[in-house]
Amino acid sequence: MDESRKQFEAEMEKLGDCVDMRRAKNGNEEYMSWDVGLAWKFWNLSRSAIEIKAPRFISSREALVKGYTVDYSNGFGDAMDAYEESIRAAGIKVKE
Repeated sequence: MDESRKQFEAEMEKLGDCVDMRRAKNGNEEYMSWDVGLAWKFWNLSRSAIEIKAPRFISSREALVKGYTVDYSNGFGDAMDAYEESIRAAGIKVKE
């Protein structure tokens, strides 16, 4: 289950037993309840409206010019990959 769905279901659980969170068993992961399905759709639409611009990658040459080592550039790239993956897992776009 992706991070966005986990967050959605955690918020829906706060509403208590009045919300039917069961999923259809037809393989498409949709909710059985029409209103929960609609809430899930709008949850996703609200997330898709958000777009984050990631910082520009620093090349090895740029790192050296700034007085850093090449390892700085490699570490920065690895950190950016992890950062972007976490953002996408939350259902938010990362502008390339």
